Amino acid sequence: MLKYCFVCILFGTLLYSEDLLFITNMSNGIETLGTSELRLIYLKKRRFWKETKLVPLNLPPDNKLRKRVENNVLHMPALALDEYWMKEHYLGHRPPYRVDSVKGMILFVKKVKGAIGYIPESKLVPGVKVVYRVGKQ
Repeated sequence: MLKYCFVCILFGTLLYSEDLLFITNMSNGIETLGTSELRLIYLKKRRFWKETKLVPLNLPPDNKLRKRVENNVLHMPALALDEYWMKEHYLGHRPPYRVDSVKGMILFVKKVKGAIGYIPESKLVPGVKVVYRVGKQ
């Protein structure tokens, strides 16, 4: 039993400590992004990259990867983001499109030219381009 608990803790730690990658479609002109650019994109203050309409993607609110994005890239806790989007709603702006899974995020990014999403490094596949990396925690 103790061995089982140790393996679960070790696996959970390894999963949480891997790099988080921001990915885009291969055909857009984005090569690299920084945290300030990602923040503008995810808060929908930057909507285009040249002529390409940007489509930021989010995982569900309780997802650990999303929490890392909120804390390490947006620098806003979930409550502050909720308040932000309530205000933006009255201006006609909508939050980033939500996908249900990492697999869904990868498929969306592969198909939509302006899509930007995030995945754990272990899920990186051919057909997407890495534009930013959030280091291990």
